[in-house]
Amino acid sequence: MSKIKLSTKVHIDWNRTVNIGILVILMCAATIVNPSFLTLSNLLGILEQNAAKGVMALGVMFVLITGGIDLAMETGLTMIAVVSSIIHINAGGNTALLVLLCISIGAVLGAVNGVLITKLTLLPFVATLGMMSVAEGITYWVSEGELMFLNAPGVGFIGRKVFGIIPFQTICFIGMAVIAAAILYRTRLGVATYALGSNEAAASYCGINTARQKFKVYVLEGMFLGVAALLTVSRVGQISPNLGNGSMMDAIAAKDTAAALSLFSQLYSQGKDASAMLNELSTLARDMLVIKTAPQAGLGMISSTCTAKEATELAKKFSPAELLRIIDLVQ
Repeated sequence: MSKIKLSTKVHIDWNRTVNIGILVILMCAATIVNPSFLTLSNLLGILEQNAAKGVMALGVMFVLITGGIDLAMETGLTMIAVVSSIIHINAGGNTALLVLLCISIGAVLGAVNGVLITKLTLLPFVATLGMMSVAEGITYWVSEGELMFLNAPGVGFIGRKVFGIIPFQTICFIGMAVIAAAILYRTRLGVATYALGSNEAAASYCGINTARQKFKVYVLEGMFLGVAALLTVSRVGQISPNLGNGSMMDAIAAKDTAAALSLFSQLYSQGKDASAMLNELSTLARDMLVIKTAPQAGLGMISSTCTAKEATELAKKFSPAELLRIIDLVQ
């Protein structure tokens, strides 16, 4: 009787290992330049300052996994913060109401995006681009362009440190990260999210209601955005129409940078020099953007060295927003 040999080979996730290695190298370099960088107080301060952006990134992660995009994150965060805070002020400064409003309005915003994408079959790029303008308009209409301050004790607590050491916002971020991981790896929604991103048609054939699951993903992202809005207003203690400026690209920059590096490595493997690679990559990104937004016209406007078929295949991998970001990264 033959014996069954069990493999003892350990699988190493090199992609994750390399990313962690790069992070360690950057931290060591920053410490060499400034020895105070690696102190506990500085690291906690960095986590506190970026807690809201981290929660935003956790929410949009679900959308990006499905192959979608949300361009309304920045103005959506501002709208949620402004509308919730004004109602909170007029209601007498009830902190519990502020928390409930932020999460609820965020869920409504995500639900509207989900309906536009699943029921009206709009592209995520188009739907969220329109929502970006709508959210900005609501923000200015409600706030009338004025700066307001939040003085409720509960709001101040969210923006303070626990026991004078650990920022409460950092604790919230860690808690939201645990919740996101649990949803992604321990629930049906997490399985459906990966299935949608891998192959939506195959997911549908397997019995997954793709429209419903995609709607849930956008609602979930909206709720995470609501938590990010709560953390933002609690930290700064005020609301203004430009509260969330610059936060969207910070939340999705990692994925876009990875996309640019992926294309760059494809050109490098063909033996092209650095200047030629940058020039071709920028041109190719523009060609793919034209194909993505106007397929019929785009196929006749290919100006890069690759064929129309090759550009079309690459265009399937990235959304127009990602391609625009790639152009910015390589120039």
